[in-house]
Amino acid sequence: MEHILELKNIKKSFGGVNVLNGIDLRVEPGEFITLLGSSGCGKTTTLRIISGLETPDSGSVLLEGADVTHTEPNRRNVHTVFQNYALFPHMNVEANIGYSLKLRGMKKPEIKSRVKEMLELVQLTEYGDRMPGELSGGQRQRVAIARSVVDSPKVLLLDEPLGALDLQLRRMMQIELKRLQKKLGITFIYITHDQEEALNMSDRIAVMRGGLFEQIGTPGEIYDRPKTAYIARFVGSANILNIGGKCLAVRSEALELKKDSEGYISGTVKEKSFAGGMLRIAVDTETCGEIVASRHGIDSPLMPGDRVGITWADGAAVEVEP
Repeated sequence: MEHILELKNIKKSFGGVNVLNGIDLRVEPGEFITLLGSSGCGKTTTLRIISGLETPDSGSVLLEGADVTHTEPNRRNVHTVFQNYALFPHMNVEANIGYSLKLRGMKKPEIKSRVKEMLELVQLTEYGDRMPGELSGGQRQRVAIARSVVDSPKVLLLDEPLGALDLQLRRMMQIELKRLQKKLGITFIYITHDQEEALNMSDRIAVMRGGLFEQIGTPGEIYDRPKTAYIARFVGSANILNIGGKCLAVRSEALELKKDSEGYISGTVKEKSFAGGMLRIAVDTETCGEIVASRHGIDSPLMPGDRVGITWADGAAVEVEP
């Protein structure tokens, strides 16, 4: 199967500072892939190079096998949804969605029919005559999606489009975006620094660090089998332990603490705290420093000062690169 998008050894620097250090990526048709990383890792620059808003210093961008490295953005059939949505404030919802079709010279009845399809797709059939300022953040986001996919682009790029929404609405829109993507069958390339967002929505995740992809894999592969200590800590909560000359990553929720018992490691409970329905227990150990265990619930019989043995199930400890 031909890759819909391929990046080959892409390098980019600004003012003598290397931002991308030779990245390679292959994206399949209809795939939802997320570029995940902290600020400054290079994910936005990667998106801008795919869209044509930036040109790489070296390397190639291929769209359906054709080299588009130096092709103008409006000739790539690749669209972008930005965090601020960039809707035209003086146009109503219907005019915003149909704008690109009007530029292409499509006849009014065809535009009207296509816009109606898009409004049904994003569940805004009653909002066609509303102005952007009359919509909620989630509604504006759906209009921006409809406007971007109305002329069926090959690839849709999404630059942290949920970043301005509150937590509850973000979670709702994660489900909505994934539904839309599957229904449309369009390839989505999504960037975020939010690990939960990436895990919930993606077919694959490309974790970026220092202008490189540190690991590319399914959410399950990234979470359960991280290749490096950085990924284990960045995606979810993991303890990095040096045991028997090996660097092991163990998820906090995989740890079991037993009072006055022996385990793989022994330690003393330091503190208990609560976050998002999870009980967090920090343990000071003699051999591995502070270790954090977490579980659902709001209480535990363990108290600061208690001696505990720390264990985990077979396979829960994954050997990683430092």
